[in-house]
Amino acid sequence: MAKKSLINSIDGMVNESLIGYTLAYPQLELHSPRVVLKAGWNELDNKVAIVSGGGSGHEPFSAGFVGAGMLSASISGSVFASPPSGHVLHAIKCASANNNNAGCLVIIANYTGDCLNFGLAIEKALGQGLKVVQVTVGDDCSIPDNELGKVGKRALPGIILVIKIAGAMAQNGYSIDEVAKNAQLIANNTASCSIGLTACKIPGEGPMFELPDDEIEFGQGIHGEAGYKRIKLQPVSKIVSLMINVIIKSLKIVKRDSVVILINNFGGLSQLEQGIVVKEVVTQLQKMEIIPVRVYSGLLMTSLDSAGVHLSILKLPENDIKSILYFLDEKTEAPGWPGCSYSIALSNHQDIMIVQEKMSQMKVGPSLNNYQEQLLRACLQKSCKAIIEKERSINELDSGCGDGDCGTTLKNLGEGVLAAIDKLIVSHPSSLMSELANIAEERMGGTSGALYSLMFTAAGSALSNSDNTESWLEIWARAWRAGINGIMKYSKAVPGDKTMIDVLYPSLNELEKDLTLPYKKAAVQVAKVATKSAEETKNMIPKIGRASYVKQGEYLKNIDAGAFAVSIWINSITECL
Repeated sequence: MAKKSLINSIDGMVNESLIGYTLAYPQLELHSPRVVLKAGWNELDNKVAIVSGGGSGHEPFSAGFVGAGMLSASISGSVFASPPSGHVLHAIKCASANNNNAGCLVIIANYTGDCLNFGLAIEKALGQGLKVVQVTVGDDCSIPDNELGKVGKRALPGIILVIKIAGAMAQNGYSIDEVAKNAQLIANNTASCSIGLTACKIPGEGPMFELPDDEIEFGQGIHGEAGYKRIKLQPVSKIVSLMINVIIKSLKIVKRDSVVILINNFGGLSQLEQGIVVKEVVTQLQKMEIIPVRVYSGLLMTSLDSAGVHLSILKLPENDIKSILYFLDEKTEAPGWPGCSYSIALSNHQDIMIVQEKMSQMKVGPSLNNYQEQLLRACLQKSCKAIIEKERSINELDSGCGDGDCGTTLKNLGEGVLAAIDKLIVSHPSSLMSELANIAEERMGGTSGALYSLMFTAAGSALSNSDNTESWLEIWARAWRAGINGIMKYSKAVPGDKTMIDVLYPSLNELEKDLTLPYKKAAVQVAKVATKSAEETKNMIPKIGRASYVKQGEYLKNIDAGAFAVSIWINSITECL
């Protein structure tokens, strides 16, 4: 299936995108052959010019790195295609026009097309008397050296570190020989590895390759090509470990080495996942006694909409650490550079600490005997397990008219309760409700977390005012009513709005009809009403929450996800009793 795209035409999309970029950053100047120039490119400055580029589809590379302190000019080709040599020559000539023969360093990504077209442009520039030097960058270490072709290692996002340091040196007035020498040093000490979760889709076409749901590409490139090998999807900690080990072997990194980390998003990975990858990379290196002194993360050299990450590591040569960090920390006007003052740690070492508050151990309200306590614990366990098992079904009901995550958030609650089950104060239901409220708030989050936390909190307050002179059926009914009132007060939901209230409310009404019944019989009658009430939400129009904004009828014919979930745990408790 072809990808849906927001374009006017395939032929014009690169040109239009570059126009949009320079409209967003009007100090950049766009020339017709897809050349972007830094502000003041035609003013005399007697500084080395830095030029680079490549195919489009990798935004913000390379136009995003144009600006004082990085590139003087960038050249963009068509999607995943090298720019023609004539365009490259135009960029070199513009960047060299007024630098008083300081020279131009061309940084080339090691791909055959780029090497050919940039090389041809350099030869033409030299023939016209321009002073031009080149550095070619190939930082991909996912393919073993003995399996590399004649072209050698591919260029990956590590080239951005080369551009940053070379650009800062040029801005500080270093000669072209010094800039080129250090650019090559950085290139030689940088290695990158990647994993891809999905193939990209070029506008107007389908995926570039098929990838099973339980597999990922190890060593995926930036042009939509498949990786070096396929491996099974694993927890991110193991995937990051694989990438780190390949890079460490390539660069011969050892304990106490200082490194710079750059983590690039392919384009389609969520920022939530990106943050987890960053955390894993840094903490794993620290455990290996390798010292990350700078960490850069973001959308830097993408592969259209593919999901995945590149990990690039620069091993800092011991004698050059201070100077390299100085150039990395130098300010640049390039809009795509992810570094800022916050990239510089306030101390040499920063431990990551996760502070978890201990749950209160206060015992409040009426207490249960041993048998009742065991029964309540069993009901908790059974209802939590039932909710976890129904995660997918609840998510499906929540898709289209919601976030599609109602089942997942409830599973988080269930898992949180089960993880703490041996420590919960089950002997005192009021205290238990407070603990459940804390778990719901911490593990669920969002609207669902707030609703369940409100219900447990209000029920706990009602239980704290009870005593052992009443029957437990009366005590639980009053707590249940308080929980419903707490939800209705703050959510504005009422019966008929197609929410969890549409099961909670009629089920409680059924219980309150006769509070003298044996609790087993009462539970069976309540469960029947809960199941029936959940089914009846099919015919309701949602008036609360995200579903109230959905007007497409096809998404509104299902049982409400929250109501269905309540019927699940009510029935589970009944079965347990």
